[in-house]
Amino acid sequence: MASGPSFTGYQRAKKTRFSVRAGDVLSRFFITVGGIGTIIAVSTVAVFLLWVAFPLLKPALIGDQQEVRTPVRTDKPLRIAMDEYQLSGWALYGDGELVSFRLDTGEVLERRRLFDQSVITASSFSLARGGLRVLLGFGDGSAAFGSIVYRTRFINAADAPAELDGMEVGLSARFDTAMVERISPTQFRVTQLEARFDEPLSVATGTLESAAGVKGTVGQADSDQSAAPADTADGLEPAAEAPNPVLLVDHLDSDSDRVFAAFTADGTLGIHRQRARENLLTGEVTYRTTSIPLPYEPLDGQGQPKFLKLSGLGDSVMLAWENGHLVRFNTRDFSSPSIEERVDLLEDSTLRLTALEYLLGRTTLLAGDSSGRVRAWFPANVETGGRAGRLKNRMVPAHTFPGEGSPVACIGSSQRIRTMGVGYGDGRLDLFHVTSHKLLGRLREGAGDEPVQAVAFAPKDDGLMALTRGGILHWEVDPLHPESTFRALFTRVWYEGAAEPQHVWQSSSGTDDFEPKFGMMPLIFGTLKATLFSLFLGVPIALFAAIFTSEFLNSTVRSRVKPAVELMASLPSVVLGFLAALVFAPVVADHLVVFLVSFVTIPVSFLFGARVWQLLPQQFTLRHHRWRFPSMFLGLPLGALLAFLLAPAVEWICFAGDVMRWLDGQIGEAGGGWLALFFPLACFGAAWGTSRVFGDLVRRVSMNWSRQRCALFDLARFAAVGLGALLLAAAAAWLASALGFDPRGGLIDTYVQRNALVVGFVMGFAIIPIIYTISEDALTAVPEHLRSASLGAGATPWQTATRVIVPTAMSGLFSAVMIGLGRAVGETMIVLMAAGNTPLMEWNVFNGFRTLSANIAVELPEAVRDSTHYRTLFLTALVLFAMTFVLNTIAEIIRMRFRKKAFEL
Repeated sequence: MASGPSFTGYQRAKKTRFSVRAGDVLSRFFITVGGIGTIIAVSTVAVFLLWVAFPLLKPALIGDQQEVRTPVRTDKPLRIAMDEYQLSGWALYGDGELVSFRLDTGEVLERRRLFDQSVITASSFSLARGGLRVLLGFGDGSAAFGSIVYRTRFINAADAPAELDGMEVGLSARFDTAMVERISPTQFRVTQLEARFDEPLSVATGTLESAAGVKGTVGQADSDQSAAPADTADGLEPAAEAPNPVLLVDHLDSDSDRVFAAFTADGTLGIHRQRARENLLTGEVTYRTTSIPLPYEPLDGQGQPKFLKLSGLGDSVMLAWENGHLVRFNTRDFSSPSIEERVDLLEDSTLRLTALEYLLGRTTLLAGDSSGRVRAWFPANVETGGRAGRLKNRMVPAHTFPGEGSPVACIGSSQRIRTMGVGYGDGRLDLFHVTSHKLLGRLREGAGDEPVQAVAFAPKDDGLMALTRGGILHWEVDPLHPESTFRALFTRVWYEGAAEPQHVWQSSSGTDDFEPKFGMMPLIFGTLKATLFSLFLGVPIALFAAIFTSEFLNSTVRSRVKPAVELMASLPSVVLGFLAALVFAPVVADHLVVFLVSFVTIPVSFLFGARVWQLLPQQFTLRHHRWRFPSMFLGLPLGALLAFLLAPAVEWICFAGDVMRWLDGQIGEAGGGWLALFFPLACFGAAWGTSRVFGDLVRRVSMNWSRQRCALFDLARFAAVGLGALLLAAAAAWLASALGFDPRGGLIDTYVQRNALVVGFVMGFAIIPIIYTISEDALTAVPEHLRSASLGAGATPWQTATRVIVPTAMSGLFSAVMIGLGRAVGETMIVLMAAGNTPLMEWNVFNGFRTLSANIAVELPEAVRDSTHYRTLFLTALVLFAMTFVLNTIAEIIRMRFRKKAFEL
């Protein structure tokens, strides 16, 4: 019978060992699976981001050269183009012949003489809605508007001619003068070239006669003054008797408005505007014309100008000579044009200007010269010296593409993106993206005696055509993502209209000729700015609160305070962002000085309250010690009240009575701002300095003092440190102001309602709970014998906390800070709603920013799948992933070192 209980106990112990062993095995299994699964999940995310972003680095896809050794004509055409399906093309020549041909065989589809007995002496081509608009100038002083476009129509197989019945799907063939392609068993697509021109109008000195009988008078003017424009709508004036050939033209054309500039052989340069009027009853369209001469001055010994260009807004007319000299006329004020500037496009007297074309948008000029170099020029507001801050609109050479010795023969510009095709005198043909300076490909090596006569892009940018004396060249092209290079993504880029290279993120706009800007540095900068400001405000509060809770509060109060702080983490970030944007930001904007002063008055109120508590009798403090913690919070309303009372005086002394205007630089001097900035730093410096210099002396002298006397001395020292800090800040402010430094323009500048200060405060509030909780757990986990040994050796609780507890728990504290940093780096909703969402690169605490995460949240839903924008957003996600990975890796290395030192204690 005695063995029964022993056997039962043995069985129970055996079951216990089995359950423990089973629990260990299961725990090890699930922990291993969970760890491996986490690694796989994180790696999968990284691989997916890399897979989506990797095509940004791929080179452009260029098909094999298709060459037809059947020249259309051997002379150089005025313009070439092809249809959007790349089946046929056309070329316009100086004698007025328009030739349409097949791209695959070179077979001529049609030859058409546009004008009888008229020689084209000038031509201009402008893309507009509905196709290519044309303005041609003639030797008799007249000009004609028109259009050359491809018209596409679809016909059913049942209605198609019998000759097309046997055509297979996907094949194309000639039908009369058109190209026909079978796109399905039941349908054909017919592409037909159509050219329409108005009756020529006279562009001569004194007259401008339109096809509808509407004319305007061109005023006569000297070279240094211009005549007022004249508007006429009735009557005809006789044309000039002697022929006055139109040498140069350029134009902008739309359905309701025409603007064109013309230069004639007699040296007359004028700009003309025509506004369409349609008779609603008859449908007849007439034009009301306004004309004005420009103050043109011939260049001595340079002959006639070679190029005439009209900007995309019609506000500038540019006249260029072969030696590279360019005169830009300002026509923004149409009634009073003037010479804006003179520019040397070549900056080398040995070179000659061989090609001058507009890039997409008609703002950037592409100037090719006899050395093979191409330079991109556009107007920008630049400082011209003289009075400080004076800006003038001047042409700047933003991009340079070096040549290889052979002159530039022609330049073709894409209709969709900022890409150019450059043909050279030796037959070489290169494809460039202008903004990113990327060579997309060399389509043709030099052939020696066959210069490229003309280059044209397909309307969809999926093909390129060139003409030489030997025939037709054609390539299928897919530029992929030419805007995305390492240089364009991470370094400064000179964007159109900017005075210098910049970091810019601007992925979309309301115009088709928009220049995408995918500079990621403003987003990375905004992420770091948000993180630093939130950590600057959140980390000290969280760490000191954790130290206070762990080391100075009794267990009863701590058990209530810690859960209350942890409840702060339950607030959704979208709620915090909403409160920050719609509640907190307006309040701070209305009471900015109060808020800034409270950063000083509230800590001072808490410190003052601590010293007042020391002045109370010891018996009273011991009897009512449980009220010590609640009484601390009296410093908060006291500090806020002091801030409200002191704010008007501070604003008057430091900010000339209006902080908003002072920040904007409209009023006030720099000294007051320096005083406000230096005072908090001076407080810390004075407190640290007095402690280091007089700390030992005060301890020796005060060893025999009473508690009351020590408290009075501590209060007096507190007041003296505050007064000394004020004097130190005033001296530093005077010195900085005397040296000419101004705090505005750096850390502080123009105030924007949604700014980094608001985000830092609210996001600091969001990261406080997680940093506080982990830090408090790390401090509490320090072995009790270390704390007891320190206190037993005579150290005060504060000395024990700072010299024993904190160093021991440093690995945990550092982990808490890094987890808070990760929370701040990845925060989306708060910065999205409260930061203004502006991708700027400035440290101004009163301005906004845009972070990587917020940018992804805003733009990814609207990005076109697989577009450059779409893939760049995934690249920003990959950069964010890499940033957090690197930071966490560094943090783990530092944490392990702290942990190793803690074990050595």
